[in-house]
Amino acid sequence: MRALLCLAFVSSTAFFSSTLAAVPMDSGDEADLKYAVAGLYRLPSGLDVRLRLVDQQLYVDLNRYYRKQVFPVSENLLSSRDGDLTVQYLPEGPVERIVIQHARFPANQRLGERSWLGK
Repeated sequence: MRALLCLAFVSSTAFFSSTLAAVPMDSGDEADLKYAVAGLYRLPSGLDVRLRLVDQQLYVDLNRYYRKQVFPVSENLLSSRDGDLTVQYLPEGPVERIVIQHARFPANQRLGERSWLGK
């Protein structure tokens, strides 16, 4: 597990909606960002979320049942196709951090897992 901090926001509105129309990144920057953010992140609750590369595509596993593919839209911002899920990468500071925001995360599901059981 990477020693990184993850902040997650589950809300009824997306905070980065105006940023989603950004100019596409070139393929070199896109590849670098995918590899930079892939890993396991600890939530303040003590649970983990995982950003995983599968067949060179980046996915966010918010819990055992909810996985969504994300794509680079600006220098340190990833978003799902529908814009409901955004991941902001914040490499500056004493520790690397990500901020996960989801506009409509299912209310009956918890965010994060204690262990992934090889999934």
